[in-house]
Amino acid sequence: MIKRISSLFLTLASLFVQAQDRTISVGLLQDRTVRHIMVMSTKGNCSVLVDGKRIGEVKANDGLLVDLVDGKIKGKSLSLAFTATTSVELVPQLESGGFRLRSMDHKLAERTYPGALTITNNGGSFKLVDAADIEAYTEGVVKAEAGNKHHVEYYKLQSVSCRTYALSNTRKHALDGFQLCDGVHCQVFYGINTNDSIHQAVEATKGLVLVDPNIKLIHATFHSNCGGETVNAEDLWSKREPYLRATKDTFCLASPHATWKKTLTRKEWLHYLNTKYKIRTNDKDQLHAVLNYAPECRDLYLANTWPLVPLKNVREDLKLRSTFFSVHAQGDNVVLEGRGFGHGVGLCQEGSMRMARSGLGYMDILHHYYKDVHLVDVSSVEFFRAEEQVGNSFGTNP
Repeated sequence: MIKRISSLFLTLASLFVQAQDRTISVGLLQDRTVRHIMVMSTKGNCSVLVDGKRIGEVKANDGLLVDLVDGKIKGKSLSLAFTATTSVELVPQLESGGFRLRSMDHKLAERTYPGALTITNNGGSFKLVDAADIEAYTEGVVKAEAGNKHHVEYYKLQSVSCRTYALSNTRKHALDGFQLCDGVHCQVFYGINTNDSIHQAVEATKGLVLVDPNIKLIHATFHSNCGGETVNAEDLWSKREPYLRATKDTFCLASPHATWKKTLTRKEWLHYLNTKYKIRTNDKDQLHAVLNYAPECRDLYLANTWPLVPLKNVREDLKLRSTFFSVHAQGDNVVLEGRGFGHGVGLCQEGSMRMARSGLGYMDILHHYYKDVHLVDVSSVEFFRAEEQVGNSFGTNP
């Protein structure tokens, strides 16, 4: 028993250390082939490790050119020249340090990142991985996903949702050798944030995440505009989540992405429905249904006619902004008039922006979109997870 109690204390002590130094690994520029880069320090010097061994440092006023040549990673600066077989790491010597990165293969602006950079050969191009502090990463994601000139309460709720999403998806790119990517597949991340309001919001919510009643991190999904009504998780994806429930939202209706319109020829629309779903366009009733569709609320299927036509598939096939739209014939054309922008599950960004400007606090806004959730420090999640593991150990080893 004493050994088991000691094990519990050691586990909790380990979690305390992790909470003080929580980093997340982010794959950078994974959607591009990168073979030539320039790297510089943002502040102070950076230690350089080649194949795991420290060989020197890059000075604050120096730059490191790194190229992939014949399967080898070659680096050169004013004071260093090396060839790596497996990896190169640049580790800031200052806690607040980071690195500036520019791809010489693409016309991309230089980006500045927090944390340390690891460079490896990934089958003919670089795999670039940023090991960033979770709070610095959260700031960068909020900056990229939310933009500038918003109310601080909106930045707070985005900080909580982005942090929660990151920590609940750390296995998303496990096979790639990092936790999250920097694109829309995960969360957009262009590097260090320079917006003071975002920094204040992340500091004010430091470590806070959303959990369900079982103290499990939720999938804190969000989208641009719900068009007045969000969607149940199972209406779009295969799994039901009790906290991702459809809810009304009138706050987003006057926002930029509240409505949209797409025009097709009548022939294009009917050919698509007939070819993919075998809709009988020679059937008078069925033809009328698919040319005169005006849902009063969100549907799962077009015109609720048989054969079933899943609206989520129509959105994907025709590159529509949402699944929330009506259809009406207009001469030789068919007009799709839609509401909202995005998948519609979870937090509506434009609705929550308006709520924040109207004086609602970030916790009230989060509870509007995520049902029966709790706001806790992430250390609490790790604590209860450790207790559960130790409790299971007690139960299985009498």
